[in-house]
Amino acid sequence: MALFRKEKKIDIKNVNPYTLYAPVKGVLKPIELVDDMVFSSKMMGDGIAIEPIDGKIYSPVDGKISVVFPTGHVIGIESDSGMRVILHIGIDTVELNGEGFQSYVHVGDKVHAGSFIMKINLHTITKNYQATTMMVIENSEEFHFINKRMGEVEPGMQVLEVERV
Repeated sequence: MALFRKEKKIDIKNVNPYTLYAPVKGVLKPIELVDDMVFSSKMMGDGIAIEPIDGKIYSPVDGKISVVFPTGHVIGIESDSGMRVILHIGIDTVELNGEGFQSYVHVGDKVHAGSFIMKINLHTITKNYQATTMMVIENSEEFHFINKRMGEVEPGMQVLEVERV
């Protein structure tokens, strides 16, 4: 059973199973500009990056939690449309050993786009690390990217549209 509170959920009308919604408030940028070769080279999959300005993290899709790293900096979601979405919070933040991360979901939990899933402490993270949040589709070879938004985003805004190849 998920531990997120209903008052924290963002209400997204008419959720499209082939749309990813912004998981955090911030400034969106191309994944190629991330200061981490694993993501900028798309080794983990294609997607987008957000420089967060708020510590509330929301699910970008309807689906099921597939991974919650013990260090709290990574959450994986298997979307209802088959996308394997990875939310990776920060660069080299695994070294924080969970400090600054509070997950409200567990493997197997069902989530909806806009469900509050994590809280991060930006002050703790940015003392020594970048808080850049990567959202990638691990199995991106199975999807064609139709549209990527750039610029400022609010949680729940459409940021990426895909179609199955």
